[in-house]
Amino acid sequence: MSRPRLLEVGAFGALLNLSLGLSLGLGCAPVTSPPPPAKPPPTSDVAIGRVQDPQRMLEEFAEDFLADYFARHPVIATASGEHQHDGRWPDLSAEGRTETDAWVELRLDELAAIPREALGPEGRIELDTIRNQLELARFEAEVERRWVNDPLAYSTLISMGLDDLLSRDFAPLEERAADLAERLEGLPELLAQARANLSDAKAIRRPHAEVAVTQLGGVRELIEVTIPERTAALDDASEVHARFEAARGPALAALTELENQLRDALPRAEGQWRLGAEAFATKLALTLQSDLTADELVTLAAAEHERVRRDMAKLSRELYAAMFGERALARVGSDDDAIVRAVLAELAADHPRPEDLRDAAEANLERLDRFVREGELVPMDEREVLEVIWTPPHAQGVAIAGLAAPAPLDADTPGLPSFYLVQPLPASWGAELRESFLREYNSFMLEILSIHEAIPGHFVQLYWGKREPSKVRRVFPNGAFVEGWAVYTERVMVEAGYAGAGPDPKSDKRPKGVSRALWTVQTDPALRAKAIRLHGLKFYLRTVTNAILDHEIHAGSMSREQAIELMVERSFQERGEAEGKWVRAQLTSAQLSTYFVGATAWFRLRERAEARPNFSLLDFHAAALSHGAPPVHRLPELMGWE
Repeated sequence: MSRPRLLEVGAFGALLNLSLGLSLGLGCAPVTSPPPPAKPPPTSDVAIGRVQDPQRMLEEFAEDFLADYFARHPVIATASGEHQHDGRWPDLSAEGRTETDAWVELRLDELAAIPREALGPEGRIELDTIRNQLELARFEAEVERRWVNDPLAYSTLISMGLDDLLSRDFAPLEERAADLAERLEGLPELLAQARANLSDAKAIRRPHAEVAVTQLGGVRELIEVTIPERTAALDDASEVHARFEAARGPALAALTELENQLRDALPRAEGQWRLGAEAFATKLALTLQSDLTADELVTLAAAEHERVRRDMAKLSRELYAAMFGERALARVGSDDDAIVRAVLAELAADHPRPEDLRDAAEANLERLDRFVREGELVPMDEREVLEVIWTPPHAQGVAIAGLAAPAPLDADTPGLPSFYLVQPLPASWGAELRESFLREYNSFMLEILSIHEAIPGHFVQLYWGKREPSKVRRVFPNGAFVEGWAVYTERVMVEAGYAGAGPDPKSDKRPKGVSRALWTVQTDPALRAKAIRLHGLKFYLRTVTNAILDHEIHAGSMSREQAIELMVERSFQERGEAEGKWVRAQLTSAQLSTYFVGATAWFRLRERAEARPNFSLLDFHAAALSHGAPPVHRLPELMGWE
C-alpha cells in the first residue's frame, strides 16, 4: 500500500504545506552530509560578449535550482518523487538555516538576471513559480520562524520522512527499507535539533503543540508496529532487519524526549499563532499568486456568503414543500433560516455509522465515475487507480478527508494508486459530538465530499497534472488551482443533475426509523438531486466561510466563540465540524482561502470559455487540465486565448 502526499480537502493543504513550510524555512542541508556550498553568481553573458537565449537561461537555472532544493530538503524530495536523497533528513541547526538563507538570496539575485519579458507564457509562469517559492522561503525565515514555535511542522516532517518510504511502492521494498533504516538511524539527531529549536516554551504555539503530541504518538506506532509489519516480507537474515532493531530503541527514546518536552511546555506555551494583518496579506499574496488583496478577498467572500444563503433558502423552500407539504411551509412563514435548518436536519438523519464512513465514501466512487463518463463532463483515464483508506494515525488531527496522490515526479512508475483518506472519528469525542459530526457528513454531504476529493475533483486533476512537462510546476502546483478545481467540480456535478443513489429498488417499504419526509426524498431522483444540490451549496458556503475565517482569525482577532457562531449559526454547520475547523484555522494560515479564490477563478474562466465559439464542456476541461496547476488566471495565456 502506498500513501503519497496528501491533499486535503486539504488539506493539500494542511499536512503537506506544514512540512513544505518547515523545510523551506529551515531549508538546510542533510544531516548525513555537509551542506552543499553556496555557488558564486554566474559570469554575465553580456560581460563576456555573449547573449544567451532567455529560455535556455531559465532551463539551466531551473535544473540547478531543483537539484539544490532537493539536496537541501530530502524529505520533500522523496515526497516529490526525487529519490537521490531518500535516506537523509534536513539539517535543522542554526548554521544550516543561516547557510540556506544565503542560498535563497543568491538564487533570487540570479533569477532577477533572466529577462522575464523575453520569455513565452510557459517560461514566464515557470520563472514566477520559482521566484514565488523562494520568496515564501524568505517569509518563513524572517516572519513565521516556525522552527522555534511550531512543533506540528516537525511531527509532520518526521511522519512524512518515514511513511513515504515505507508505504509508497515506487521502488523494491529492499531499496526503500535500506533508506528507511538510514532515516531511522538519523532520527535521534533530528529530534535533538528539534528539541533545541523548541527550547523556549513560551514561544511555542499551543494549538500546534497539542496536535503535534497526538501525531508523535502516531509516529511511535509507525516505528513500533507499522515498520515491522510492512517489512516482514524481507529475509529474516537481512542486514536491514538488524539495522531496524539497532535503530528502533534510540529513535523511540529520542521521540519520548520530544513528547515529554512538549507536554511540559504546554502550560507555558504562549506563542502567537495569529499572523497579524500585514504578515497575513504578504503570505496570502504568495500563497495565491494573485493580485487580489486580503481586504478585497474578505469583502468578496462576505458578499458571496449572503448570496449563497439566499440560494439555500430558495431551494430549501422547494424541498420543505415536497417533504412536509405546502400547508406546513405556509405555517413556517418567512423565517428562511428555520426552513433551511429544518430541511437539513431531516436529511442529516441519513448518515453512516462511524465505522462505516470509509465504506460509504468508497461506495460513491463507481457511481461518480460512471456519471462523469456518460455525461462527458471531464476527461477520465481508466488506467488510474483510486483506493479509499482510513487516514493513518500519524497524519490525523487536521482534516476529515484528503487525497493522497502519487508523487509528481513518480508519474512514470506504473500502477501507483491514489488514496482517498477518511479520518476516523477521534476516540476522545463524546456521543453528542460524534453524532453531530456524522450528521454533518450525512449521505448527501458524503456525495459532495467524494466529488471534491475524488471524482472528478482532486483525483482526476492530479493525475492529469502530473503529466505537465515542467518539473518545477509539477513539484510546486498552485494551491488555489488545485483546491479551486475541486470546489468547481462540485458545481459541475450538481448542474449536470447528479442524484446519487436511492434505496434498493426491490424494496418499496419505508425502513423503520426513516421518517416519511426523508423517505420522500430518498425515493425520488429529482428530490435527491435537489438534496445533493442543497448540500453542495452548504459545502460551498463552507468554502466561502473558510476565507472569512482565515482573514478574521489571522488578520484580525476573531475568537473561538465568534468563529463557532459564524459557522454554526450563519453557515448551517454542525457543531462537530465547526470545532474541527476552529482547530484547523489555528494551525494553518492562507491555505483556507485557496478554496474560495480558486473556485471563483474557475467560475470566471468557465464563463469566458462559454463565450467563445464552439464551446464544449469536455474540451474546455481537457484543455484547462493539460497545463499542470498554474494560477487559474494565467490559463488563458497558456490556452492561446490571449
